[in-house]
Amino acid sequence: MVLGFNASMRRFLTAASLLVVLVVLVKQHSHHHAFVNIPIMVHYIYILREGVSEFSFEFKHFLSVYATWHYWRPDTIYLHTNAPDEAIELARDGRRGKWNQLLLNIPNLQVRSVQDPKVAGNGREITVVEHKTDFIRQEVIREMGGIYLDFDAHPLRGISPLRRSGFNAIFGQQHGGQINNGVFLGRARARLLDMWRDEMHKVYDGGWTTHGNDVLTRIAPRVMRIPGEVLVLEQDAFQPAAGRWKIMFVSLGCTTTPASLSKRTRTCTAIDYTEELRDRLDYPEGFPAWEMDYSSTYVLHASDPWRNGNSVEGFEHVTPRYILERKSNFARAVYPVAKHMYDAGLIRIDDSWESQLGEEAAALNGKEETESVTGT
Repeated sequence: MVLGFNASMRRFLTAASLLVVLVVLVKQHSHHHAFVNIPIMVHYIYILREGVSEFSFEFKHFLSVYATWHYWRPDTIYLHTNAPDEAIELARDGRRGKWNQLLLNIPNLQVRSVQDPKVAGNGREITVVEHKTDFIRQEVIREMGGIYLDFDAHPLRGISPLRRSGFNAIFGQQHGGQINNGVFLGRARARLLDMWRDEMHKVYDGGWTTHGNDVLTRIAPRVMRIPGEVLVLEQDAFQPAAGRWKIMFVSLGCTTTPASLSKRTRTCTAIDYTEELRDRLDYPEGFPAWEMDYSSTYVLHASDPWRNGNSVEGFEHVTPRYILERKSNFARAVYPVAKHMYDAGLIRIDDSWESQLGEEAAALNGKEETESVTGT
């Protein structure tokens, strides 16, 4: 009996010891990789070029920021800028055009002053505005956490599944397989963001992507081996249009989507439409053959074609009319947001693409200039 009892006791103690070891390992793993959501803060950057003292937001910029608020309802939308306080107040009060005013008055938008970087860590001067924003965006997300968006990036759906995925940094690929930094998410002090900061200051040479996409494409695979550190999404997640600028912006025809799956068709007017999960499978005739499917896209990052030296016949600027008519892939993607603006009375179909001054604002500006000249 004693021998049997001792054997049973030894087996019990061995099992208990293994349980203790298992608990310790679980605690250590949890310590090294705590699943904390990426904060629901969104960051935009607008750096004024030398000699420019005022904002020049366009309708397409307002469309992007409004979509962020509409789909994501962030705690804060930060606009990081070097604009002087006077320029901010003039734009916010409506004295510098419609889109400037509407953008700066979006709910929860907060202007945050930043200094544009002059020199990289390797001593190389930073003169290109787009490169300055590269350095700022990295530092902002590294210090504060959240989501960074270029002004030509348009949210198409909620972002919570990515924020809550457990990864500390999330990027997407662009055409050709490189990692793009025009849209990305991150927790403060994520390892990839720390490494990116160090490397971009070492390698900056004035090249367009040397310090950004090139660095990320090189170091991200190294960090992926650490559980929960980095997730790199396929191109369709953020950049489905990359390499296909013409088919994105060219006007290819009117909407033919059936209304409520009946034989009635919708025309090119500012009206809403819905699409069920199986519609494209069961009723393919109801969708234009040229239309792109954005089912796997969270954010549509689509620069104007002219930025890449391309031209698209019939396309000049993103205007309310261009979107509400839904004749292009880009217009059909962002139409629900523009329709929401239209219904709320924020936009009119014939509004310009640029921040033109209204009659009241123009009169007020004229009075201010007269007072300045006369000294009254």
